[in-house]
Amino acid sequence: MTPSIRDIAFQLRQGQLIALADETGWSVTADPVNDVAVEKLLTLRAVMPHGLQPTVLIQNADQVGLYVAKIPDVAYDLVEFAEIPLTVIYEQGKNLSALLWQSAATGAAGQPTGEVAVRRSLSAEVQRLIGSFGRGLLSIPLESLVLPPPAEALIVERFGALPGMPKRPRIMRLAVNGEINFIRK
Repeated sequence: MTPSIRDIAFQLRQGQLIALADETGWSVTADPVNDVAVEKLLTLRAVMPHGLQPTVLIQNADQVGLYVAKIPDVAYDLVEFAEIPLTVIYEQGKNLSALLWQSAATGAAGQPTGEVAVRRSLSAEVQRLIGSFGRGLLSIPLESLVLPPPAEALIVERFGALPGMPKRPRIMRLAVNGEINFIRK
């Protein structure tokens, strides 16, 4: 029996990891404020493609403010009107497990940067799941049509439909002053 969106949202609230398929391929997701789930999720960093980082998947541009402390005005338009997958890295994240920054890259002073990557899912099915869950999902993006064995071992369920060919998201860094720096075009 295929689980409903409600079942998947319940499993996420219980701290379970879910394999999520959308326009970029597979990712593994967790409740972004559940420390136990985030700790399990971060063990998958080793299988994440080089240059990527844990990403908060959101339903719509209005949710950016839930995870970013200082948002440039242009951010909402960038996120809302993106027609292809777009991951935006913001300078100051909030409302996420502290474990995310404890294991994150450090800045010049050796302190965690506090950056947060956010991507609006373009999949209507995934958007409905995020809406049902009530907040964004912290994900380890794999950008693959196959889940690696370490991910298979941690997930309890799969959700979503894989595309014929995954689209690699553009990745950009957006500074508080609105300055844009493309990392991957």
